[in-house]
Amino acid sequence: MANVARELIWPTDDNILIRMVFLHVGQGESTIVLVADSGGYRVLLVDINIDKETDGIDVPRLMRDLLEGEDGGLTFVNTHPHSDHLNGVTELADAVAITEVWHSGHAPGKAHADAYKDLQNVIKQVTKAGGTEVELLGSRSAQQIGDAEYYVLSPAEHVVEEIEGESGEERYRRIHEQCAVLKFGTRGRWIMLTGDADRNAWEKHIADYHSDRLRSSVLSAAHHGSRTFFRYDEDDDPYLDALQTIEPDYVVISAPTNDESPHDHPHEDAVGFYADEVGKDNVLHTGEKRHSFICDIFRDGQYQIGSDNGDLADAYPAKDEDEKTENNKAKVVATTTAFGTRVDHRPMGAS
Repeated sequence: MANVARELIWPTDDNILIRMVFLHVGQGESTIVLVADSGGYRVLLVDINIDKETDGIDVPRLMRDLLEGEDGGLTFVNTHPHSDHLNGVTELADAVAITEVWHSGHAPGKAHADAYKDLQNVIKQVTKAGGTEVELLGSRSAQQIGDAEYYVLSPAEHVVEEIEGESGEERYRRIHEQCAVLKFGTRGRWIMLTGDADRNAWEKHIADYHSDRLRSSVLSAAHHGSRTFFRYDEDDDPYLDALQTIEPDYVVISAPTNDESPHDHPHEDAVGFYADEVGKDNVLHTGEKRHSFICDIFRDGQYQIGSDNGDLADAYPAKDEDEKTENNKAKVVATTTAFGTRVDHRPMGAS
């Protein structure tokens, strides 16, 4: 049987420094990060979700195939312990060898601890086997990872300490303020992952402190394209400073369609703000056609982004065969003209 994950995701071009795969996981988020490292690739998975209702990908099964024959294990990164960023983490730990867990350090109150308990159980399993637990804290300094670099832009240490001292309900209310924000790249070319970081996090803690470090070519839209990146309430004047400072060329929204989402994600006004910044064709939405998006940064600083045309969702459906919807059975093969579908060729005219 073909190993579709290896065929579509594992780089075959030695010039690829970083490959990032934004998976279609419905109402949630999950992103694969491959970083060149001593002739091979180090593998990270940032967040995980399994959503059968919107034809999402079975991420543990995909990761098992992707890591077939690899000895290095997996680093699992959790931006914050909400279920749509942790659903499937137990199954992931059963499917592959997790050797490191990075997380935001947020500890929700007992009433909201189900997903957190799953994360804690995986951390115990990993550390008992000799693996590593890392609590992420914001820093102005880049850190080396393989042949590339990464920044942790959030959460700030003082935010973590402040939230730790609050009641369970107040801690939970501020979970998106303590969300991890990371960016990966080198030589001025970066991809930023924002988790569900909200306006509080950006306006009060991230944007000013890290203003010189925010520029990124590709941005993962915060909170599944929610307006919480821009507004506290729907009628507020939008806060656009962070987006304009990041100045992305592309925005990737990890969400089902607005009609499918229990939270109406992505919000129409938020999509509009992103389109105003990057252009409508450069706002890429995983749920719209069940596509995953693959972005490469090359060693010379060029980059490109493309679509899998829905192949990963077809090959690794979270639903069983008899559960598949008609949308899942009918493979979508159309692609826009804004980006290509091959992911190992040198980009033409990419900046």
